[in-house]
Amino acid sequence: MGAAMGTRTMPDQVSDQMPGQRGAVVALTALGSLLGHHGGDYLVQDDCMAAHKQQHTARGRRELALHAGTYAATQAVTKAAFYRSAGVRVPLLAQLAGALVEGVVHAVIDDGRLLARFARLGRGQDRFRDADGKPLGRQERFHGLADHGVNGRMLMDQAMHHQVQIPAGVITTAVVAALVARKRAR
Repeated sequence: MGAAMGTRTMPDQVSDQMPGQRGAVVALTALGSLLGHHGGDYLVQDDCMAAHKQQHTARGRRELALHAGTYAATQAVTKAAFYRSAGVRVPLLAQLAGALVEGVVHAVIDDGRLLARFARLGRGQDRFRDADGKPLGRQERFHGLADHGVNGRMLMDQAMHHQVQIPAGVITTAVVAALVARKRAR
């Protein structure tokens, strides 16, 4: 379409004329996000960040911000390596927007309060009670489970990152990349 109308279509940009390119951006972003997530959460995060990020103090907020920043940077580098190795150009604005969204959502999840609130959903229903008959949320017992190093809170945290945060970053990156490509095509 671009050549017929006298405009130049750039094969390395995401646009409405190249749905395969958009699919490549989505796939590479999702893969880079997932692998970058594990690097940022397990390899880059240090003990101090992990120990204090859920403390609602000045130190806890600093550690949470440091973790979210190093996490987002780890993901951004991982995704950029995937884009580069696949020969897919993703506009810098799209990459930054995706990294920002993922970093902020990651911080909200890792703060812990949202996850604890989620675990308490359904509290007061007769179906969810502890051994003493006290009402519980639908996943409150699982959230509080801590046995043999892996606990329910950690598993719920990871599920929230995979089901909410990563898709939010992928969608943001793809949408911003498409908008940038559309603007450049004009």
